[in-house]
Amino acid sequence: MRIGLCSLTTMVLYIIMFGWEPAFEYRTRMAPLRDLHARTDFEFADNEATADERDRARSKVLCYYENNQLPLIALRSKLINDVFEIKQKEIGELDPEFIGKFMAPATEPADDTALPATESLEKFKSALQGDSQLDALKQSVDTAFLEIDKNGLLKNLEHELGQGSMQEIQVYPRGNAEDAHHIDVEDVRIAQVVEGLNRSLVTELRKNNEFIDQPEFVATHIMNYLGPQLPVTLTLDEDHTSKERRIASRNVETVMKKYTPGEPLKNLNHLGDKSVISAFKPLDDSDIEVLQAEHEAHIKSMSIGDQVLRSFSFFGLFASIFALFSGYLYYRDHALLANIKQFSTLLALMLITWIGAWLLSINVQWRWEIIPLTLFAMTIAIAYHIELSIFLSALVALAFTVAHGFELSEFVVLTASCSTSALLCRSIRSRTKLVYVGLISAMVVLPTVVGVNYMLGQPMSGNLWVIALCYAGSAGFAGLCMTAMLPFMESWFDIQTDISLLELSDANHPLLKDLVQRAPGTYNHSINVASISESAAEAIGANGLLCRVGAYFHDIGKLRKPEYFIENQSGGDNKHDELLPTMSTLVIIAHVKEGAEIARTHRLPQRIIDMIEQHHGTTLVEYFYNRATQQNLKDDNGTEIDENDYRYPGPKPQTPEAAVMMLADAVESASRALREPTPSRIENLVNDIAKKRLDDGQFDECDITLHQLHTIQENLVKSLNGMYHARVKYPDQQSA
Repeated sequence: MRIGLCSLTTMVLYIIMFGWEPAFEYRTRMAPLRDLHARTDFEFADNEATADERDRARSKVLCYYENNQLPLIALRSKLINDVFEIKQKEIGELDPEFIGKFMAPATEPADDTALPATESLEKFKSALQGDSQLDALKQSVDTAFLEIDKNGLLKNLEHELGQGSMQEIQVYPRGNAEDAHHIDVEDVRIAQVVEGLNRSLVTELRKNNEFIDQPEFVATHIMNYLGPQLPVTLTLDEDHTSKERRIASRNVETVMKKYTPGEPLKNLNHLGDKSVISAFKPLDDSDIEVLQAEHEAHIKSMSIGDQVLRSFSFFGLFASIFALFSGYLYYRDHALLANIKQFSTLLALMLITWIGAWLLSINVQWRWEIIPLTLFAMTIAIAYHIELSIFLSALVALAFTVAHGFELSEFVVLTASCSTSALLCRSIRSRTKLVYVGLISAMVVLPTVVGVNYMLGQPMSGNLWVIALCYAGSAGFAGLCMTAMLPFMESWFDIQTDISLLELSDANHPLLKDLVQRAPGTYNHSINVASISESAAEAIGANGLLCRVGAYFHDIGKLRKPEYFIENQSGGDNKHDELLPTMSTLVIIAHVKEGAEIARTHRLPQRIIDMIEQHHGTTLVEYFYNRATQQNLKDDNGTEIDENDYRYPGPKPQTPEAAVMMLADAVESASRALREPTPSRIENLVNDIAKKRLDDGQFDECDITLHQLHTIQENLVKSLNGMYHARVKYPDQQSA
């Protein structure tokens, strides 16, 4: 089953991590230790060349001009009205300025054949005397303006050189950009349109010679009027022009740079020698893009054989990791290996850590993968123990580093962070402690990153310090995350940190308050046991706080029948005087089972419940066993006494803390019976009780050495001597 669980974990990792293909190993700011070359044919977008092509495409787009025909229509209407006014009035009645509109500009050279202004205008008036002549003039002018109405007029282009063609533009009627047509700029520039307009007007007037004689003469005066007043009708439409430029830019295909195997990789966003991705030069984002393109092309070029070989390597790596993991548990923590639930939990934590680190490492700029590994180390240290945490963290870091193809420096940095955080999680008595754990881990990681990478060939530069700060910041952030996760972790793993134990030790706990009121003697005994067991446990490196809290609750089973225990009888009748030894034994032994039931009802942690069940182990209830033996000797028909009927059901202590509390409970109770608790008597008492428990095999199932047992004895003797220290008798007490 365990092999199957390890295989399933490996298969999940194989699928999530794409175990059949190599991972991308490069990160920003890291400098490769060798020049990089293409491993296969591939293409990469040449951004600079593409940008040039798009600029050329945008520059070729013709600028769009909107043509507003209304000013031209208004000008022609005004022309006909002014001609009609000439026809209706005498020349002498007309304003000189008005007359000047139909005359040639004064700046033109004098013509000997030219008529005076009044005579010329009189002749012009005679040529258009009738209404039919005026209609013919209007028709001729409108026809001559057809091309101008369509194309529009402008003096100078509104766009600059480089924004579009200076020879051609797109023109469209007002509000109808879909009907745009391109024309030459010369065909709409006013200075060049006038001459063509004059020719068109003469041609149209000649077609109406039956109404208008002297068409050239009439056309000259009409053009004298129109030429200076021709309006600009074309306006640059920047929005539509920009839209067309964007479309033209998008339609340009990306220019691709082709690489062949062995060709040096270049970053085409750089110029000259800087474009080559070479050794000892820190990688930037654009370098990473080239390397990722080459990596993807390499993966696509892999044969089935390469993928199979890569897969075998992947499974081999994790087979080795899980073999080391299981071997460690077999020799150092066999209980975790034997307990399938605990074994599965450890595998699940490792799996989650690998997946989290893998997903976070996708970001090549930051070093976030250190966060899940540091959290993993802290979790194992708090939930289990530090040695297991350091070993498993090293295995997880090793597998992650190798599977991802990172350098040795990655493994060293991850291991440094995990080991530091694990070592600092020995005692968590406040939530701020985890914040300090993160900060100290960051302080260790920072110089580790710089030192290890520099020794492995990375150039000492600002980039290396930025990398170190990224790692250190992530390690510090892990401490903040663990602060928030701790309450949930205590619930998920049923563990008790010093914080939760301190909360349980509150004297206002309902069970302790009940114990004070209903069994004050038992409460006082529990307080004394807590005091002496805590210091004894700390003397051997065990969890003293766990011993203290366990001692508070170890006798809560006596709440069911407090009057049957000597410390609660206050000198009254002894209930056991009326009971048979066997019945008294059942009542005494029952307080262990009943204590565990009460603890479960009040949702006490399992470790406290275990200490309640183990604090007597399978020891003998000597008083009632001896009493039964004596009664049996007096009874001629008495049956043989079975010692097992007078033993606690167990189990024996499974942890050093439970062993300490067993001894502390026994010596504290026994010391109360001493008439004169001198130091020598206390020492003999403690040694005798410890020897009995040892000879009885009560410590066979817990990890405790003879040296630790001796240390516990010495500490208990010291604590009891402090409790029963000699006092000076005052004169009025001499006869006491």
